Amino acid sequence: MLPLACRMFPRLILHDSRGTFISLSHFCPTAAGLLFEDGPPAAIVDAPASLAGAGQLDGLNARDVWPPLLRLGVMMDLESYATWERLAVEVLTRPGITARVSLDTLDAATRRVEQWSPDSSGPVGAAPAARHEPLLHAVRDAFGLLSPPTAVLADHDTAVKRWLAARLFGAWIAYQGNGLRTTVRYLQACLDIFTIELARDHDALQAIRRSDYLIVHESSSQQLANLLNDRT
Repeated sequence: MLPLACRMFPRLILHDSRGTFISLSHFCPTAAGLLFEDGPPAAIVDAPASLAGAGQLDGLNARDVWPPLLRLGVMMDLESYATWERLAVEVLTRPGITARVSLDTLDAATRRVEQWSPDSSGPVGAAPAARHEPLLHAVRDAFGLLSPPTAVLADHDTAVKRWLAARLFGAWIAYQGNGLRTTVRYLQACLDIFTIELARDHDALQAIRRSDYLIVHESSSQQLANLLNDRT
């Protein structure tokens, strides 16, 4: 007899033409605690029945809409977007890199991908061979050029990086924004909010919980997208 919202918590659901994507709200104390546990590297995996078998999964239904935008006026194909998402998760959770540097690295790769153009002229300054390169190849190439510096991490950095990856995966803002960099700005805003919350009591787990409460439960993702969109 529980209402749908209660049965769904802490699941966050995106439906699109590829299928159903499940992430978690880390306002849930159990989900937040898992971020701090040792385990295998973070990865996108098939959802176990305990997550997927909850009956109706309520969330953003993007099955019949255009794919996410690369930038204003240019759409991605879903395979290229899925590859960007997977490689972004890998960058965000790569060992030995601070959360802020991980986001800066993702931003740099995304800016390279944004330069891709489907027309014959290609982006300004592009090599002739790259002008007809499929978008999927451009995504892979942009991430293949990355070599972010390593650093000494704070005790909570690994958990924070996992949390940022969770906010990226299946993000509604990918469909509500006007380009990949809207999603990157969203993650930068998430980290900024966490930094403020951490300063309150220096409790990283509770700072993540409070941040997710503000971002996921108290905010409109569409209004966030509107604020973070590139208007150039």
